[in-house]
Amino acid sequence: MLKDYYKFPLDFKKVFNQEALIKCEIGESISQNIQLIIYSFNGEHRYNYSLGCEIWELDFDLIMHIRVWEERLRKSLLNAIVENLTSIEHVDIEVKVSEVEIQIQRKEFPGIKRQVDIYLKAIIKQTGENYRFHTYLYLSPIAS
Repeated sequence: MLKDYYKFPLDFKKVFNQEALIKCEIGESISQNIQLIIYSFNGEHRYNYSLGCEIWELDFDLIMHIRVWEERLRKSLLNAIVENLTSIEHVDIEVKVSEVEIQIQRKEFPGIKRQVDIYLKAIIKQTGENYRFHTYLYLSPIAS
């Protein structure tokens, strides 16, 4: 049975006017849900406390060894994704942290930020296709 997948953000004006919402493919829907997990902190969503990850608790932790930080985030993401995204299986996640220079508007010198790259490989259950996802975030602290 084929399901309908809807593009984020939902247009509630269309919902209230009983108009059709914009649909997307299963791969895009999975990517949107992974982004939601990454950008949510644990317990943020009242309807599902497991939707979210530790990235926001780890953001300002400067004392922790970087490999330990990466592994904690990887496990947090893996747990949330396996529990909440039943459309994929054989999930493998890699987290890499690096420091990058970023030019900040109205500043003479570039700043330094932590860049967190998140790579995910999985299999889409419905189609058996390989699924790949990559995103990156800039986190604190910043120095200039």
